[in-house]
Amino acid sequence: MSVYEYFLIFLALIFCIYASWTDLRTQKIRNVCSLGLLYGGTLSQLMAWYLGTTTPLYILGLFFGSGVIAFGFYWFGVFSPGDSKLFWGLCLIFPLSLFRNLSGSLSFPPLILALNIVIPYSVGLLGYLLYKFALMPNKLALLRGFVMSNFQGAALLEKLFNLLFFIGIATALTSLLKLIGWQPDRFVNLILVLAAFALAQKLLSPVPKTPVYYAIVGFACVWLSIRSAPSVPALLSGFAFFLGLYLMVFVIAKQLVLGLASLALDNAVDVNGLRIGMIPAELIVRVAEPDGSVRYEKKQVAFSSGQDDNVVISPDPAGLDAEDIAHLQDLAAAGALMEFKNQIKIQPSIRFAPVISIGALLTVLCQGPFYLKLMQLF
Repeated sequence: MSVYEYFLIFLALIFCIYASWTDLRTQKIRNVCSLGLLYGGTLSQLMAWYLGTTTPLYILGLFFGSGVIAFGFYWFGVFSPGDSKLFWGLCLIFPLSLFRNLSGSLSFPPLILALNIVIPYSVGLLGYLLYKFALMPNKLALLRGFVMSNFQGAALLEKLFNLLFFIGIATALTSLLKLIGWQPDRFVNLILVLAAFALAQKLLSPVPKTPVYYAIVGFACVWLSIRSAPSVPALLSGFAFFLGLYLMVFVIAKQLVLGLASLALDNAVDVNGLRIGMIPAELIVRVAEPDGSVRYEKKQVAFSSGQDDNVVISPDPAGLDAEDIAHLQDLAAAGALMEFKNQIKIQPSIRFAPVISIGALLTVLCQGPFYLKLMQLF
C-alpha cells in the first residue's frame, strides 16, 4: 500500500479513538467526528476514482450499501445515530488495497466491518452472560421457566409459524440469488438468510396477526418450499436443516440469551428515577379492552419496535427523552403502572463507539474478517 493509503487508515483510527473517548465520557459521538469521517471517506473514494483504483459504479454501490447496513443497525435498535454514521464513514475511508487478498462478497468493506464488530461483541457478551449464569442460584428453575414459557400453548404455535416463515424466507432468498446469478459462500449465505428473516419480521410487525394473515403467509411459505424442492428427500433434509438452525438461533440462543441478559444486565428503575438518555429494556404497549378501558402490558423485545400508536416506550437506542419520562410519570400518577410497581427495566449503558473501534482495528490488522486469520492459525 502507498503512504497515502496508510494515511487513510491512520486517519480512520484517529477518528475511532476520538469517537470512543467522547462516547465514554459523554455517551455521545460528536457530529464533527462522525460527519467528518463520513465526509473524509467520501473524498477518499473520489480520490481513488481519480487515481484509477476504483470506478464510479463501485463507489455508488459502496456508498449506498454501507449506508443501508448502517441504517439497518440503527433501525433494529443496535446503534445510535452517531454510531451508524461512524460505521458508515469507516466503510468509506478504508482503502480497497487493504482487502486485496480477498475476493467475492467477503471483499466488501461494510460486510467485513460488520462481521468484525458483531461476532467479537456477541462472543464477548455471551461469555459474560454464561459467567453470570454460572454464579446465579436456582439455575434449573431458570431453565425450567425458559422451557415452559417457550413451548406451551400460543407461544409454541407462534414459533411453529415462525419456523414455517423462516423456511419460506430462506427458500425465496435462495431462489432470488440463483436468479441474479450470485452465489455467495455458505457463511455469507447464512448471514443473508438470518438478516432477511429479521428484516421481514420487522416489516410485518405492524400488520395485525389475524387468521387471514397466518393463512396467507403460511400458504405462501409452504408453496415456495415445495415448489423449489427437487425431491421429497431434499425437501425433508432442507426442513431438518432449517429446523435446527431456527431452534439454535431464534429459540435457544435468542430467547435464552435475552432472558440471561435481562436477569444479569437490566436494572429496574422507578419511574420517578428515570433520566434522559436511559434506554428501556422492554416494550410497554397500550391495550384496549372490549369494555373501552385501557390497560398497559410489558413485552420483551430484541430490537426497537419502531413507531406505533399503541407503543408507550420501546428499546430505542436514542434513549428516553423528557416527553417520554413525563408521560410515564403521568401514567404512574394515574395508577396505570401499578401492576409493574411503577418500575421500568433499563438496559445497561453500552458505548458502542469502542466496540466499533475494535472492529475497525481488527479489520486493519486482519485485512478482512478476523475469523479467516484464526482459521489460518489453527
